[in-house]
Amino acid sequence: MSKKFKSILNCSVPISLLFLLLLVTIRAGGIELIQTEPVVCISDGCLRGTVLQNSVGGSYPAFLGIPFAKPPIGKLRFANPQPNDPWKGKYDASTTKSACIQIVTVLPSPRLYGSEDCLYLNVFMPTLKIREASLLPVMVYIQGGGFLYGSAQLEQRNPARFMTSRRVIVVTFQYRLGVFGFLSTGDRAAPGNFGMKDQVMALRWVKKNIRAFGGDPNRVTIFGESAGGSSVQFQMISPLSRGLFHRAVSMGGSDFFSLSGPIDNPLALARTQANVVGIEANELSTVELVEQLRKVDAYELTRSIERLKLWDIHPITQYLPVVEPPEEPEPFLAEDPRAAWQKGAYAIVPWMTGSIPNDGSIVTQTIYRNDSLVEDLNSKFVNLLPLILRTSITKEKLARLRKRFLNNTPPSKWVTKDNYAEITKLISEAWFLYPLVRSVKERLTNRNHTSTSVYSFQFRGRYSFSTLFTGSDKPYGISHLDEMIYLFRMPLFFPEFPPGSPEAEMTQLWVKFIVDFATQESVDKIGTCYGEKCDVVTFANSNNRYFPVRKQLLPGLDEEMYRFWKSFL
Repeated sequence: MSKKFKSILNCSVPISLLFLLLLVTIRAGGIELIQTEPVVCISDGCLRGTVLQNSVGGSYPAFLGIPFAKPPIGKLRFANPQPNDPWKGKYDASTTKSACIQIVTVLPSPRLYGSEDCLYLNVFMPTLKIREASLLPVMVYIQGGGFLYGSAQLEQRNPARFMTSRRVIVVTFQYRLGVFGFLSTGDRAAPGNFGMKDQVMALRWVKKNIRAFGGDPNRVTIFGESAGGSSVQFQMISPLSRGLFHRAVSMGGSDFFSLSGPIDNPLALARTQANVVGIEANELSTVELVEQLRKVDAYELTRSIERLKLWDIHPITQYLPVVEPPEEPEPFLAEDPRAAWQKGAYAIVPWMTGSIPNDGSIVTQTIYRNDSLVEDLNSKFVNLLPLILRTSITKEKLARLRKRFLNNTPPSKWVTKDNYAEITKLISEAWFLYPLVRSVKERLTNRNHTSTSVYSFQFRGRYSFSTLFTGSDKPYGISHLDEMIYLFRMPLFFPEFPPGSPEAEMTQLWVKFIVDFATQESVDKIGTCYGEKCDVVTFANSNNRYFPVRKQLLPGLDEEMYRFWKSFL
């Protein structure tokens, strides 16, 4: 190594970012190419990253598969995350690590994959040539997936489009899922919320280390979709997360969402879980129960979750956040999160939330892809409705549901092949839209809040998650998670949009909107809500051939829908 490069490595450079020039000769038509190998040093040791391409062909450095906690295996299964150990030499941060072990039941052919050793994160930085000397805002993404599936692998969530903005650093990470992330005995044997505490550990890592990558630890935005959106609200409520972030975005998920928790009797679920893998659990102490479950093969334990279902894939997820026991010294949740939100016991940070009109499609598309399931749900609808809506059902409530949603359905039927849109609207309102509006309204009536903004994503493009959920190309309209297609590249699921297409135009508009929030360059300064009223930033298709996408501010939340469900649930 030359003296010049040695002096660079030994000096104290701004934000401690070091770049070693690794000369790699690639002979292609006689041309020699020089690649850049980025290296960053943090308190745990030095990291050797890689160089990726953004959505317009420029290059940017990325550091992948960085450990932020010890592998949660052996005695650390069903235990709070522990800080990882430092390493010697340069850590290879050029590839992502395995996803957390999971089974994706919402797909027509459920897939089991991943590893227990999965607590890793990725850091993405803007193109080197245009980085500014000042520290950049940081956006930390929390994956969705019903607390059951999802990962930070580039094939599923590649933030290349964010890098073209040149204004933010993006961090993605993984947290334990399903039984590994959320099993609880209701006492200190397994207090629960391990997946949520993994999220906290990742945020602590960002607070401690992001400056080395050029990020500002005092300008951190957390954002997530579906269960990730619910996680954002949980992090706002949890005392463990105070001071770790400064802005928040909940997308298609809320703590008032019926499948966000908390679980009422986690110990009963833990004993049932043990029974389905052959452990006689009813007479075991909670300590013995946890010890026995730690011995079960991880793949067997993951597969066994399917035997906890009550009907088809429902409930979609059994394992959720819990209120931890009073004796837990550092609980993630010490009280019901809905009560905490109602009284304003949360981080006082700017908050934005939103959804798509058909978020309930995550439920209905898994049913309507199979005619026999439609018939089965119709015959069992009255009995299954309390499970789906998590509330008691009376004849009066059934009559109200039929009047509101099923006027065009024969009186002898509840679910038919022809009323997909109506059942989807029912689930969308109950699971997503009502919880969203309730969260906003309760925040606005409490004086402990800063700016609040609401969006609605209604743009329909050529690709949709409905293709994955149903296994067909049948047009179901906009689907749950579809807004993510325009934020992240997802090469595992969808090709890239053609340049100049309406979808490509929407990616630019949508990414800019989210980045503007993180950089405080949007309406967020005052929010779209004022008093107890809100305007909604709406993204939709346009009939204008020259401007095929549109963003506009429309007045009002759906008050009539809110009143209906407030008196129903």
